[in-house]
Amino acid sequence: MHISKCLASFVLIFFIVELPSYCNAEIDQKVAEAYMKADYRTAVKLLEDEAKQLKEKGLKSETINFSDVYQKNLLLANMYAWKLNDFEKALIKYQNASDVRQSSKEISQFPPLEVLFIAAIYEQKKDFLRAREYYHNFLKESVIFNEKENDDISIMMSEELIKFSKYQIDGINLKEQTSAQFKPLLPKIKLSSSLPIFQFLAIVLVPTAQYDFTIAMKTDLVDFIKQSPINLNSMILNSALVLTAAASSVTESSERAFEAYLLKYPDSYYSLSLRYMFYKFYKESEQHEKAGKLLKEIETVGRKRGIELIVGSDKRFSSPEKTWETYKDALIAGDMDTVMECYAPGRRKHKKIFEVFGKEKLKEIGGEIGKLEKVSAGKNEAEYMIIRKENDKEFAYEIHFYNLDGEWKMQEF
Repeated sequence: MHISKCLASFVLIFFIVELPSYCNAEIDQKVAEAYMKADYRTAVKLLEDEAKQLKEKGLKSETINFSDVYQKNLLLANMYAWKLNDFEKALIKYQNASDVRQSSKEISQFPPLEVLFIAAIYEQKKDFLRAREYYHNFLKESVIFNEKENDDISIMMSEELIKFSKYQIDGINLKEQTSAQFKPLLPKIKLSSSLPIFQFLAIVLVPTAQYDFTIAMKTDLVDFIKQSPINLNSMILNSALVLTAAASSVTESSERAFEAYLLKYPDSYYSLSLRYMFYKFYKESEQHEKAGKLLKEIETVGRKRGIELIVGSDKRFSSPEKTWETYKDALIAGDMDTVMECYAPGRRKHKKIFEVFGKEKLKEIGGEIGKLEKVSAGKNEAEYMIIRKENDKEFAYEIHFYNLDGEWKMQEF
């Protein structure tokens, strides 16, 4: 039995997702070879030379791929920070990436990833004031990013990283405040909501993931995790490695990797997602003792951080009919948050429209919505139809529902 059907495709997705394209395939190959030999200084030198060539092309007004420039700066910053421990050069490269992202429409679909890692560097340096400042900057930029017309995957990733940033800020505040003073910025996490995007994060956030995965697969995963440093880069990468190891089946080997991860990063944001996934597997396979142990660990983290950690599916979305009923009630009540919960993650187009309408118009829409009629239904997908009268004419609308970890969510219609 596997953890989740959507997770079993992780390895396949890893190889088919479009990875950064570099301008010079020969240099890219040499960088990969140097990295695989742990010769990070040579890898950085090669990338710096190529970055210099790109800059010279730009100065000559020659055509350059800004996405390549952005990704190259992220890759350089990643190596400087997490392989060479040169935080100052890493900060320069992250700032370069930020400048490119903000000046190019070509890469406007990228969330401000570099800002997140600048915050992580300051947190690593124990400069919590600056770390908190940059995490807040990431939140501000993410709000602006989410207001743009971006694709669903980018929006889902941004929303997940917003939760992560709030979790990190709460962790910093916990170190500096008493329990009486502390009020979490992220008071509630629905653990199942991270599943649809969780498998993409390592690829997007860790520029060296394509190399690191290959290295990890050739070594004992438990040893690889134990020898990893405690930083954001390794925390994200290792969570993906554990996920991959358990995607097709939870075995003794993947359990040991999972346990090694929890020892290394016990209260991290990603440890919660992994705990939930393994908990779900143990519960479904009736391994009650193991499931109960993980549930207690999740509850302990929640109490420590003052967070309500929601485990399991929400009964409001237990069937397409229930989701539709919840949707209608939320429209009538003008409850925008619940309205958006009825949609599959990343579906934000309706929110902007609904916000313009206002509560009275939402109430009217909710009252006029027709009855849901089933067209076809399977275990993971279903198609329904509603009939709506407009100007004495009837119009049929198709609505697609998807079963996401036990909850039925709508696609926009």
